[in-house]
Amino acid sequence: MIPRHYSDDDFKQGKYTARVALAARLGHAAPDDRPLVAFVGRLAEQKGVSLVLDLLHRMAGSGNARFVVLGAGDPQLEEALKVVASEHPDAIDVVIGFDEVFAHLIQAAADILLMPSQYEPCGLAQLYAFRYGTIPVVRATGGLVDTVVDVNDQTRADGTASGFVFQDFQSASLEEAVQRALAAHGNKTLWQDLVYRVMQQDWSWEVSAQQYQKVYERALANAPADVVDVR
Repeated sequence: MIPRHYSDDDFKQGKYTARVALAARLGHAAPDDRPLVAFVGRLAEQKGVSLVLDLLHRMAGSGNARFVVLGAGDPQLEEALKVVASEHPDAIDVVIGFDEVFAHLIQAAADILLMPSQYEPCGLAQLYAFRYGTIPVVRATGGLVDTVVDVNDQTRADGTASGFVFQDFQSASLEEAVQRALAAHGNKTLWQDLVYRVMQQDWSWEVSAQQYQKVYERALANAPADVVDVR
């Protein structure tokens, strides 16, 4: 799905290769040096696309980042995204439609992935982002808050930091989280450490199965005497 597989040992080269391929796919002569901020998903209010639109209007002219959006859905949101991209062709790429291979290329090439969902029962894109060394910016809801730990002094110190989390479903809150992410990206040591840590996370079923086993063992330990242990 991506032009070059990579790990936490060579993520810089791997992400750059993806960035070159993405630039070519989008019709650019070369990749942009600015941080790449991406949104990949269904274009619906539930996914926080109105917040993304506001963010694009507010930040596209700053020159601090480049943005890419891939998705399909609400026709009004599709049109609004195309309009803002036409107003800022040097800062925004919008691709209407969905292609799984293209989605993974964007996730690998990006530095930051936006997931400002109004609600999100689980969410998989943030887990894909971790594997690609792409740092998610998420709203504190559902499975997003269960899997992404906000970057702050304490979580950096204890090694649990994995993204940037905001609370309120408001444009200003998303923008503040993105600005924090961009500031962190400007600190090479901090950012490389963060990317390295998220790529080392293990979200496989093997880990989940071990956690389930512990839950069942605690339940059995506290069960009534007439409950049969079939282990």
